[in-house]
Amino acid sequence: MKKDIKLLLYPLIALAIFAGIMIFANKEKPSEVSQVTEASPPVQASVLREGLYFKGPENAKVTVVEFFDPECEGCAAFHPILKKLIAEYPSNVRLATRYMLFHGNSYPAALALEGAGKQGKYWEMYNFMLERQNEWSHQKEPVTSIFEKFAKELKLNMEEFNKSYEDFTFKATLSKDVAEGQQLGVRGTPTFFVNGQILMNLSYDDLKAAIDRELAR
Repeated sequence: MKKDIKLLLYPLIALAIFAGIMIFANKEKPSEVSQVTEASPPVQASVLREGLYFKGPENAKVTVVEFFDPECEGCAAFHPILKKLIAEYPSNVRLATRYMLFHGNSYPAALALEGAGKQGKYWEMYNFMLERQNEWSHQKEPVTSIFEKFAKELKLNMEEFNKSYEDFTFKATLSKDVAEGQQLGVRGTPTFFVNGQILMNLSYDDLKAAIDRELAR
């Protein structure tokens, strides 16, 4: 009988020891988590970043940032409106762009844009991508040959340009833009920020009004 009791007690004792170890371990975890949290605060997204290409004077009172997708039809449709509006403020407004990529060919297009920018032709390639979007968008075949055609028209160094698609710095830029765009509330393209404030309604009049408000401050 005593032997049977011992056999029953051994598993219970082992279970009690295991439970004690787990309770002790769980008591240690919160302090470990709090230390990691204190040492690694979340990164705050910013509308601007290093390496942006600007169009307009450096001392402009108003900075307009466009989050865009090169393959977005809405971006292409709004492009002439944006060009007209920016041209109306040659001394007071500068434009910068960041990427928010939703479509299949957007990623190589953005890499091609960065490659052109490295050779001083960002805005020319930006215009090509949007004004000649019908030449390359929504195609199932690789579109890099069309971007190479654009690059040749811009007289870029083709050997350097073709490295763009494997450039880790460019890829990091695209990832940063998409991640920060999501944090900033960008849900579609184009989305504009005027001196850091998101534009809630997209039209010529709304963007012009936002610029005028900033100029009047």
